[in-house]
Amino acid sequence: MTATAAANAHAAPPQTATPLASLEACPDGTGASAPVLLVHGTNASVEQSLGPVRDGLLEDGRCVYGLDYDSRQPLSTSADYFTAAVDRILELNHTDAIDLVGKSQGGLIARAVSLEFAARPVNPIKTVVAISGPQHGVNQTVAGIDVTALVAQVPGLHDRMPALADMLAGSAYLTELNSGPMTAPGVRYTMIASRDDQIATPFTTAFIDAPDVTNIVIQDGCPDDHAGHLAETSDPRTVDLTLHALDPQLHPTIRCAANNDRR
Repeated sequence: MTATAAANAHAAPPQTATPLASLEACPDGTGASAPVLLVHGTNASVEQSLGPVRDGLLEDGRCVYGLDYDSRQPLSTSADYFTAAVDRILELNHTDAIDLVGKSQGGLIARAVSLEFAARPVNPIKTVVAISGPQHGVNQTVAGIDVTALVAQVPGLHDRMPALADMLAGSAYLTELNSGPMTAPGVRYTMIASRDDQIATPFTTAFIDAPDVTNIVIQDGCPDDHAGHLAETSDPRTVDLTLHALDPQLHPTIRCAANNDRR
């Protein structure tokens, strides 16, 4: 994570979580497939993080939930919130299955939520798609030198921006989360990343070596796609890879379009 990204995170105002009591059942005609819960990234919104993915899912006739949350709070708090959201959505729709799609911090939260349900006889999370989720934490690099350990000691960092501190490689949160199995049995995971990501670094932090996990680099098979961390939101290939992971029969084709937006 760059120093600029960290500074922007500090400057952004906190967000208000969507009250779970305000959620409603899926619209009529959308019950053929499991609902999809979208989890946006840091200091963003569903529109900013996953707008085209949401639109594609709605065109497919899927039921889509996109909830706001305070993405600066501790990751454990956000994971608890989305775990409760899953239970609420299942209850509202009298279903036992749901898919999760997360971008950046949201991708890490989505995996954490899937682990929360691992102890149940049947995990309701069927598919997790994580786009550049820092599953192993991000490194703070200055002039080519990894200063992550020093950044973690910045006075008041965890008080001002708990989520940022939690996403640093080696944080107490990630150490505990990753101390056991990285994935939950019965859940399919698709982890998507870009070699040109300049925020979730190294880009391989998005990947997991475990059964039922598919790790995808968007440049593999499409070397002219240089979409960076922010540009992935609207990158055609990233959107197609996400929709394909959720429904490969409905989305068999994955576009390859040149993209020089390395933001």
